[in-house]
Amino acid sequence: MKKFISFFILILFSNIFFANYLDRDDVQEFINLMHEEHNFSKEYISKTLSQANKQQKIIDLMNNPSEKITSWDDYKKRVSLTRVQNGIRFIKTYKKWFIKAEEEYGIPREVIAAIIGLETNYGGYKGNTRVIDALTTAAFDYPRRRSFFKTQLEEYFLLSREENFDPLQIKGSYAGAMGFVQFMPDNYRRLAIDFDGDGKKDILNNPADAIGSVANFLSSTQGNKRGWNKNGFIAMKANAKKSNKLIKSSFKLKSYKDLDIKVEKKRDFIDEYIQISLFPNDNAKDEFWLGDKNLYAITRYNPSSKYAMTVFLLSEEIASIGK
Repeated sequence: MKKFISFFILILFSNIFFANYLDRDDVQEFINLMHEEHNFSKEYISKTLSQANKQQKIIDLMNNPSEKITSWDDYKKRVSLTRVQNGIRFIKTYKKWFIKAEEEYGIPREVIAAIIGLETNYGGYKGNTRVIDALTTAAFDYPRRRSFFKTQLEEYFLLSREENFDPLQIKGSYAGAMGFVQFMPDNYRRLAIDFDGDGKKDILNNPADAIGSVANFLSSTQGNKRGWNKNGFIAMKANAKKSNKLIKSSFKLKSYKDLDIKVEKKRDFIDEYIQISLFPNDNAKDEFWLGDKNLYAITRYNPSSKYAMTVFLLSEEIASIGK
């Protein structure tokens, strides 16, 4: 009986709490923005947001993302034999679309597969958090990136209208990323494509569209920098120029002479590059990589040294074992 009463009180408190969500000034400002800027009815936005649930776990996960708290030694274990074999199988299953992506965008199939494999295990796990909960929680209760997530919430409503989604039904990551490729709403609207020509750009359930959308993302202009260069490389092992200097990763493209690292391979480095620093456990030697603009493009997908290098290493294993 006590458990039932406690549960009833919890439900009652939750309903009161979320009913009061709409009394907040910042929420009302957002509702007005959606009405005035995008012609949504205030009633529709209010009703939808009234059904969004604040989740503390979302805030906790954002404060401690896997890329931040997982060591490099543990993170790179994601390049497992199972994931490599599943990647090879995924490429074979959807070979037609990988070939098309290579021909139209110049992106190697192994790189596309590696990103999808790392993001969702080739569609096996796309996230179980309602996107409306993730974005509403972050937009109104996560001050560090409130502006970014308010924009994403705005984009999500626009996306739902354009693609005829029920915004209360779509599930994704704790940050609101969706589908095989875990696009945020703005990238879904801007970079997801209808790759198989069925009239829908569906990265939620359609592997063909997912493959084409990753290729489109990597090849698109990111800021003032061009995307993928099919004649470039991805990454090369490097060494520190000065052994007594702390070297950090830098995703800012620089000339080779301005980097803190160097490679032993004899070649002309006439383009711009990024530098990657990784620190293994057990006082092992620090690991450095020189990245071409192609690695830079991967960091635009997820700005993490561990993520970018895991995508590269996974793609290398898929290419090697899949031959």
